[in-house]
Amino acid sequence: MNQAILREYYTVIKNKISQTMFDSALSSIDKLLTHFPKDEHGYYYRGVCQFAIADLKTSIKCYQAAIKINPAYAKAYFNLGVAFYVLKDYDNALINIGKALIIFSKQKELDKKKRCIDALTLIQKERDY
Repeated sequence: MNQAILREYYTVIKNKISQTMFDSALSSIDKLLTHFPKDEHGYYYRGVCQFAIADLKTSIKCYQAAIKINPAYAKAYFNLGVAFYVLKDYDNALINIGKALIIFSKQKELDKKKRCIDALTLIQKERDY
């Protein structure tokens, strides 16, 4: 399989996710990961789908798998933090969104950096409440 096929998988998966066809997207992700078992984006999108169907513990494992492959995967850290937040694990939420903030800052992703700061502020207030 080459990069063009990998890009095609991503296009199909993103379209299915945008149409809330999460089970179908998961099937496509399974196929992708069969051919590309070290693809961090496959695990990230699996996490997105698992989160969407309210399987938060599996989504956390998926985001962690993506981060293990690519320790600079800021979006995976952010989503991991959100999953912890939903589970009311505020400390892990703050830690992971904080890591996303650092990476987005280094990448000069100002909009994403602001999103992290807003999320951190919200979580900190809720945790202290």
